[in-house]
Amino acid sequence: MASAEGVRLLVKPNDLFHPLSKSPIKEMREKGLLIQDHGSCPTCVEETSAKGHAATKEPHFECPSCGEEHWKADKKDHDELCHYLREANEDEHDLRSGRTLREFEFPSAQLPEVVVNLSNWDTFLYTRSFTNVDSDRSMRHVSKVLTYPITIGATIHQYSPFTLSNGLTPEGLKSMTALRTTIKEHELARSEKELAMQQTPLRIFVLGARAEAMLPPHLYLQLSYLLPNSPINIYFVGPECIPTADETRSTIAVSSRLSLRYHKGYFHDAIWNFAPFDPFTDIFFLFSPGIAHPKGRAGWQPTIEKLLETKCPVFATGFHEKDMSSDVKALEEDFGRQMDWLLAPQPNPFASLKRDFGIRNLREWAIANWGIYGIRGKRYEVQNK
Repeated sequence: MASAEGVRLLVKPNDLFHPLSKSPIKEMREKGLLIQDHGSCPTCVEETSAKGHAATKEPHFECPSCGEEHWKADKKDHDELCHYLREANEDEHDLRSGRTLREFEFPSAQLPEVVVNLSNWDTFLYTRSFTNVDSDRSMRHVSKVLTYPITIGATIHQYSPFTLSNGLTPEGLKSMTALRTTIKEHELARSEKELAMQQTPLRIFVLGARAEAMLPPHLYLQLSYLLPNSPINIYFVGPECIPTADETRSTIAVSSRLSLRYHKGYFHDAIWNFAPFDPFTDIFFLFSPGIAHPKGRAGWQPTIEKLLETKCPVFATGFHEKDMSSDVKALEEDFGRQMDWLLAPQPNPFASLKRDFGIRNLREWAIANWGIYGIRGKRYEVQNK
């Protein structure tokens, strides 16, 4: 079948679901083989875990025609998960179908007289004129890649959805007011040449950067459009931070007001490359950091300690409620006396709308930036006796 543009489509828009082993798309067949080679049958996981040892049997059967005993035994989870697994299958086939993905044709700068509404994805996409996002599927595609820049923008923006009536604490208001004061100065500098020459850029640090560092750089223009008068430097820092095939390229100038900088390594080891820090210009984001993970907790502790010393706001996300709650508990146990809460843990209105499923166990899913919370190093007020 050919598209309206004359391009031959690998799958038809009304026939997107295909069992992975029978998919007409090579990458999807390879993904099916990965699941067979590295995954575990969910029923086997339950049976062998009850006996005290790990599951070893790989999944060999696919819905809907397997009819095997273990497939039937797992039916209690089908109502919850099968809809999302089918949705993920169709989304992945759609992205690789060969059609023109017009939903990724994003708008440019906002007109000064148009106010963006950051209540949720619907109001944001409408007020920012994302005219090609016209279905739930296209919403999932777009939110998957924009969740990182828009979560940052929605947190910083003066019309942020995070307010005193929605989880922001008095300490959080103080921290965000400091940043927004700098943003206001950038706005005033538009008409004051002398002020324009003295502008200090906002510095946004993304620590433990992984997928967010590998996004096409132009996607971060959507953050810049939310703060059109502010020069912004985004620093991606982490051992898995790989910006491009050319690892020697550590800075990308996306526009005259937006630069992306990459540092492969740990923040606590490289802190003097970035010091001094200023709460009026600097903010940190940790996207699904896994602070409580047994293999990561000790590694995060020196970084969190240094972050709290900066007295700058730190916002982190989790990929579901359990993940976020575990990280919050670990922070309170390790640093409870050293930190103030800026934003109470809560669902993120700019989470990805797409569920990602694990290769090893298809019952396990994650949503990029499902929840968000904020902390800062405790400030001790001087009291006169």
